[in-house]
Amino acid sequence: MVTSTGNSPAAALAVDLLADLPALTDALVDRLRSAEETYLESQLLTPDQLVTTCTENLHAVLEVLAGRGRVRIDVARATGRLKAEQAIPLAAVLRAYRLGGQLIWEQMMRRADSVTPVELLDIPAQLWAAIDAYSSAAVEGYRETEILLAHADAEARALLVRTVFDDHSDNPTVIIDAVRALGLPERGCFAVVSAEGAEPRPATAGDTATRLHDKGITSVWDTRHDGYLGLICGRSDTDVDAAVNDVGAVFDQRVGVSRTFATSAGIVRAVDEARLARRSAPSGAGTVIRYESLSLALLLVRVPDAAQEVAERTLGPLLELPDAERDEMLATLEAWFECDGSTAATADRLHFHRNTVLYRLRKIRDLTGRAVEKPIDAAELYLALRAVRMQGHAAR
Repeated sequence: MVTSTGNSPAAALAVDLLADLPALTDALVDRLRSAEETYLESQLLTPDQLVTTCTENLHAVLEVLAGRGRVRIDVARATGRLKAEQAIPLAAVLRAYRLGGQLIWEQMMRRADSVTPVELLDIPAQLWAAIDAYSSAAVEGYRETEILLAHADAEARALLVRTVFDDHSDNPTVIIDAVRALGLPERGCFAVVSAEGAEPRPATAGDTATRLHDKGITSVWDTRHDGYLGLICGRSDTDVDAAVNDVGAVFDQRVGVSRTFATSAGIVRAVDEARLARRSAPSGAGTVIRYESLSLALLLVRVPDAAQEVAERTLGPLLELPDAERDEMLATLEAWFECDGSTAATADRLHFHRNTVLYRLRKIRDLTGRAVEKPIDAAELYLALRAVRMQGHAAR
């Protein structure tokens, strides 16, 4: 700790200055206002607060030099906290301490007529040790408050982002106010993204926002129970397309994208569309699905219970096969549909003999009672297959 001997020249001079503390405070306030525009521009720091802060810190430093006590870091920490709350730069705070130390030194020299040159050499060391201790404590208080304020700002922003995606149909102005508070445009080319996450990874959304920002595209993201929701704010469909490509490159799970819309009034509907689009993709697939591309899958995700019932009724016996055999049958049926019903093309895709494909298709017919050659049967099999895929039976 910094202390001063009560009989030292520094102590006597400090006691003398304490008697003129009001005048010393006025001088420091004038110097701060002349040297630091920050103190003049701050609308939060009142003149009375500036005077009080200067008085307390000058008094605390002089008390140490006078040998009346130790460094009171609570005073300096309180100063640091106050300046952080009022957004005064830390550099300005540290300069204030230097100016205060300079002022004390000048006033001591004016009153040091009876002090020998040798004794004068001890004064700067004691003075600047005290100034250093107080400025260090002020930095600690400043940094602590900065962290607290940053957390508070992050929490406030997170609340605003959550408000943007929540359903406030009964009071649309809530979303409008949140959009404005976040600095988002009120009109533009918007789209909502619903990205599935295998595990909580907050950095994923942050990485996406950074990538889009680098391309001049604004976005905000929220972590939800089923993954992430993002609002893309572009200037045109081209911006949205570019953003969707970047989203697909970052997230390795299913991603759904709503139709584009022009104002915040479309966000609630777009959230539903993005989630439906995401759920329409096979579970576990790393793919991007846009709502406007959905047709049959939209029916399945809109009525999931009915889709599951259709799958069980249509493919029931097939689904009860051992896992490996079941997956082989489903993969063959899916390839057959993707190859437009061509047995030869299906065999090439699966690297099987044509007779193997025919054997499996016959087995599917025997198990389900439906033949792929019949249009109605094929339609029912396709519908059931899509429902099964969305329930989590991935193709192998």
